[in-house]
Amino acid sequence: MSSQRFKVVVFDMDGTLVEESSCWETLHKYFGANPQLVRKNMEDYLTGRINYCEWMRRDLLLWKRNNKLPHISEIKTALQNYKIIKGAYETVQELKKRGYITAIVTSGLDVLAKEVAKKLNIDYTYANSFETDENGYLTEKVKCKVKLLEKDKNLKDLSKKLKIPLSAFIAIGDTWFDLSMLQVAGLSIAFNPKDEEIRKKASIVIENKNLTEILKYIP
Repeated sequence: MSSQRFKVVVFDMDGTLVEESSCWETLHKYFGANPQLVRKNMEDYLTGRINYCEWMRRDLLLWKRNNKLPHISEIKTALQNYKIIKGAYETVQELKKRGYITAIVTSGLDVLAKEVAKKLNIDYTYANSFETDENGYLTEKVKCKVKLLEKDKNLKDLSKKLKIPLSAFIAIGDTWFDLSMLQVAGLSIAFNPKDEEIRKKASIVIENKNLTEILKYIP
């Protein structure tokens, strides 16, 4: 494994950089979304009945109160108690010392992803977002920049932007939703994997909740 081969490290966010497994789940609990409708929306997306943008829009509608969508400040409040995963600060700091470019690719929301990136000093962020009206209230329009099962597209975009081949990328995730980006990267790491599929298909599997463990496998 040549030390010159890899140049970019891309992280999933939920469950990889933060302890919470899904910012969407956090928001559903905060706003009291109907669990049956949450499951139905995901089932419709995974079976191809709706696309990812429509899935985001439908989930967003579950947060209505008195027929009104929440203010963006409520979204931030609901997500403010996130916890950076153990070892994340040290890991990113060490990667910087080794000369790596770092990025987050998450199907979660940019209000959290940008905060995490700022805290950890991560270079690039790909995440989803909502449109708001002039008073800051969410509209039904969504910006789905990272599709749950198509994170590979975001890696390809970053590869083009940096003019660095995907073979020089290291991708790190924790669930089968990260497989598309792990499969196009030169090296794939399943960190504290939550399911068998990613455990079987990743180049390296780390059964440890401390992110610094990945440094043993990164040149």
